[in-house]
Amino acid sequence: MLAGLGTGLAAATTWSPPGGLLQAAVALLLVILLVLERGRASTTGMALIFISALIAGSIAGGERLAAIDAGATAAAMGSEIVVEGFTTAPIRSSRGVTRVPVETTRGRLLVQTSSRTGPLPAGSGIRASGTARPPPDWFRDELERDGIRTVLLTDRIQQTGQRRRGVTGFVDSLRQRAEDALGRQMPEREAALARGFVLGQDEGIDDTTKRDFQASGLAHLLAVSGQNVVLLGLLAIPFLALAGVGPRGRILVIAALIVLYVPLAGAGPSIQRAAVMGLAGLAAVAASRPSSRVYAITLAVVVTLGIDPRATTDIGWQLSFAAVIGIFLLAAPLQARLTVLTGSGGWRSGLVAGVAVTAAATLATAPLMAFHFERISLTSLAANLLALPAVAPAMWLGMLSAGFGQLSPVLAVPFNLLNSILLAYIAQVANWLGQPSWAELEVPAGGPAKVAAAYVVIGMVCTAALHLVTPESIGHDRPPEVIRRSRRIALASLLLLSLFMLLLPSLIDGQRRELASPPAGGTRIEVLDIGQGDAILIRPDGEDPVLIDGGPPGGDIQGALDSAGVEQLSAVILTHADLDHSGGLYEVLETFPVGRFLFDGVPRDLLSLAAGSGAETGRLAEGDLLRIGSARLEVLWPPPRYAGMVPPEDPNTRSVTVRLEVDRFSMLLTGDGEAEAVPAGFEPVDVLKVAHHGSDDAGLPALLDAAEPTLAINSSGAGNQYGHPTQQTTAALAEAGVPVERTDLRGTISVVTDGHGWWLETGP
Repeated sequence: MLAGLGTGLAAATTWSPPGGLLQAAVALLLVILLVLERGRASTTGMALIFISALIAGSIAGGERLAAIDAGATAAAMGSEIVVEGFTTAPIRSSRGVTRVPVETTRGRLLVQTSSRTGPLPAGSGIRASGTARPPPDWFRDELERDGIRTVLLTDRIQQTGQRRRGVTGFVDSLRQRAEDALGRQMPEREAALARGFVLGQDEGIDDTTKRDFQASGLAHLLAVSGQNVVLLGLLAIPFLALAGVGPRGRILVIAALIVLYVPLAGAGPSIQRAAVMGLAGLAAVAASRPSSRVYAITLAVVVTLGIDPRATTDIGWQLSFAAVIGIFLLAAPLQARLTVLTGSGGWRSGLVAGVAVTAAATLATAPLMAFHFERISLTSLAANLLALPAVAPAMWLGMLSAGFGQLSPVLAVPFNLLNSILLAYIAQVANWLGQPSWAELEVPAGGPAKVAAAYVVIGMVCTAALHLVTPESIGHDRPPEVIRRSRRIALASLLLLSLFMLLLPSLIDGQRRELASPPAGGTRIEVLDIGQGDAILIRPDGEDPVLIDGGPPGGDIQGALDSAGVEQLSAVILTHADLDHSGGLYEVLETFPVGRFLFDGVPRDLLSLAAGSGAETGRLAEGDLLRIGSARLEVLWPPPRYAGMVPPEDPNTRSVTVRLEVDRFSMLLTGDGEAEAVPAGFEPVDVLKVAHHGSDDAGLPALLDAAEPTLAINSSGAGNQYGHPTQQTTAALAEAGVPVERTDLRGTISVVTDGHGWWLETGP
């Protein structure tokens, strides 16, 4: 029945059967009564129960979705509104933009501003006025899960000084005292990490540290999860024993702590899942019954989807369930086999358990990591093992600090002083194993079908390996010399694996082809393969190159530029401030000398970084002309800015559009400026860089008629979630008879011209 309910709740976002919840519940009850015979059901009866539960779950999910959506602010897009309410989560600041969800009398919405905003903890009263806008595409799914359909763009967020009351206000006060306690007498980085470890708040962690944790496979430590719930229970047991609390009393207290910890840590899907499974396990202990992992996981699915049926689209929800299922299926068999090889007892048992759990979770989440992030960490196992001795103590010290901090922040100081050492060590591990260029491997997983295929392959390989290598086949019943030889083989395998990891830089770097030098007197235009984003390198013979956009964060822009032998750049042009164009430029400006940094709109911190690097900064506008060697770049769009100009709702409408000419060759570089929104006059060109990665563009047919390109190039990531290039765009290009080259299929696309003709070179 639980399986049917979970399936129905998951299907509620796309399927809504007729009928009401009461009718569905009654029908399910009748089916159960009809098919059960002496407490058991036949196969047919079980199928009927599953189908009935599925229908009931889908109806319940539909009603829950309706309730969530009913709580969203209903405002006419583009209208001016004034709101007053309370923040429901801490502010998030990224690239000069601050966002905070707010609960108002008009419903839930997201308030967004580019102005500096002081500390604004969850539960703070605010007032703001501005323009109602729809959420951007990349943010819409996440906001819908929180019941938000409107973004309020405002110049300033004004604090009212009020705080939420009731249960939520009580939790707000607990969280605020915990935050204050975790920051006492700790360095800024370690204090931010402590809040991430204990409360799941990563807002204060600097970008470099976040990148290190992500690349090293330690990012899960910054998001509260099942590990936190387990450690909380283990921490409480000795204190309860010292207090003389009996077994049943301990169960009740630990259950209460878990229920309180969920909202304190943000109540994300992964912590909800862990809490449900933890409570199910406690209930089994209280009832003196064996716990069932299948039951606990299924119950967790039902509860988390009952809270929000859209949770299945949340990356954290997917990774959380994948990891726990992988641990349940693989950790024990792996541990049994490793124990035979290493022996048991002491530190070896802890090490073997850590290796088994980490390997199982890594295997189980790898296809999803590749699908969502188009990369997997090659150092995850090593990083987690190195950090393992410090993780649990750091969590416990953080929890003790947050707990004693409820009484007085001063009481947290001794715990923080010790914890800062552990957190600094974990951060150093993340830096050691996250900084190398080979720490992450780009592995585009394609669509959901490829993810499913990857899980089938992993399942088959693991099943075969576990059947071939059994504990008995390597066990202690063999002669001592055979056991010693097996252990030597295992040690040699570990040494070879370590050697392989050391050699990985050359193996991984070899994945990018070396981009040849420009022909004499000519130019190379490299449409770089950097994932879901844009980065175009223009390399005139004898001149320092020009880079237009830098792709998304983590897109390996440095590796792409290294493959072209770039040592410095004469200019960097940012077409617009979207992260898939600007994100990689932080790394560029930190790594390469840049002569000029040119833009129309730019994130404030990126502009500060450019100015601080010594680059000359300035705005571009229609009519500007740049000459670099044989290359001539004419800016066709946007028009100049003027004082008091209101930033456009969609930054793509002011995306810098450039016509590139090298002798008789010409190319139109459009950024994200779709023809339907960018009224620039276009003349015939040889090559067209398709706008906005091939998204729908109603003006594309007219552009193709005017520009008459011989070739179109589309820059997008393999298996990207946006479906770029779209069917509408590919159909328009096909109808116009324009062939298309794509970075997601062909890697970096090099357009080479020698002044007389031009040709293509492609490859990763």
